[in-house]
Amino acid sequence: MTPSNQIWTRAAPIRAAMRAMPFNVELAAGTLDRAAFRHYMLQDAAYLQAYARVLALGAAKAPGPDEILEFSKAAETAIVVERALHAGYLALFGVDAAAMETAEPTPTCLGYVNFMLAEAATGSFATLVGAILPCFWVYREIGLSVREVSASNNFYQTWIDTYADDAFGAATARMVAIYDRAAAAAGPAERARMEAAFLRCCRYEWMFWDAAYRQETWPV
Repeated sequence: MTPSNQIWTRAAPIRAAMRAMPFNVELAAGTLDRAAFRHYMLQDAAYLQAYARVLALGAAKAPGPDEILEFSKAAETAIVVERALHAGYLALFGVDAAAMETAEPTPTCLGYVNFMLAEAATGSFATLVGAILPCFWVYREIGLSVREVSASNNFYQTWIDTYADDAFGAATARMVAIYDRAAAAAGPAERARMEAAFLRCCRYEWMFWDAAYRQETWPV
């Protein structure tokens, strides 16, 4: 079993919880409260600005040209492609580009991005790979699973298709391969840190959707 398969199996309970959570079940049915989705899209815009910085730092730490190119392209995609997805939906909600770019992160969003930025700044390339991979792999799994049961004329179909798309699947597979190469080169202690970062970010992915569903704000 590859290192990625091992950690993916360890994450199975978290992945099952994500597939079953109300946000994703209702998104598939097309019944998700649009206010919750608006909240999610604004927070995702804030998240992806930070995620692009994490990927850019990954490119700087990458051990070879293939990894440099992959992380650089992924950073560009996080800004260009995802921005277009957000802008399309948020325009329907009357949210302009300036508001999208300046949304204040919620406690959950801030905790997630700060964890990844800390890994990017102070950790190794291998632990950084462990932290960034769930955003690819989890979204690919949710995109595919939701597409299988998506309601007809689903308001959220564009979002679903983005992550169920073959191009996103190919990008995810390349990041999984990078994880396996980094894990193969890591010693036991570093590999344990990779796995811990991966599992923590899987939990943050669950928390991110849950926070959107609750329309989380700062408590004070």
